[in-house]
Amino acid sequence: MSLESNKSVARIAQARIPDGAVPVIELDQWIKRVADIVLATMGLILFAPILLLACVALSLDSRGSIFIREALPGCNTQAIRVLKFRVACAAGNPINPRMTQVGQILSLTGIDELPQLISVLRGELSIVGQRNVPRWP
Repeated sequence: MSLESNKSVARIAQARIPDGAVPVIELDQWIKRVADIVLATMGLILFAPILLLACVALSLDSRGSIFIREALPGCNTQAIRVLKFRVACAAGNPINPRMTQVGQILSLTGIDELPQLISVLRGELSIVGQRNVPRWP
């Protein structure tokens, strides 16, 4: 390597990304994002019948929307809004919501968390592993 090419490498190494510019995604982040997209797509395809049954059961069980957006704590104490099935009555008290019969089953089995795969596809979440979620008895 010549002395001239060493100087150009040094200039590139010292270069700073200007404010407002989008940094280049590193290889490991790119691989993780591709894995998230592939796994979320496969999960949505695999669980599509269960998701459809849950949608029908919730719409027959109680009135109101099927999905809710819930704010959860994320990285650096930023709130992440995730998509979930609605498991409480639409007119329930937010402090003590009344669980629907279908909502209890969805919550105990974890099916109410499956719509979060859509958030993974949108890039709002990542498939990292199991998170510790308290369940109702």
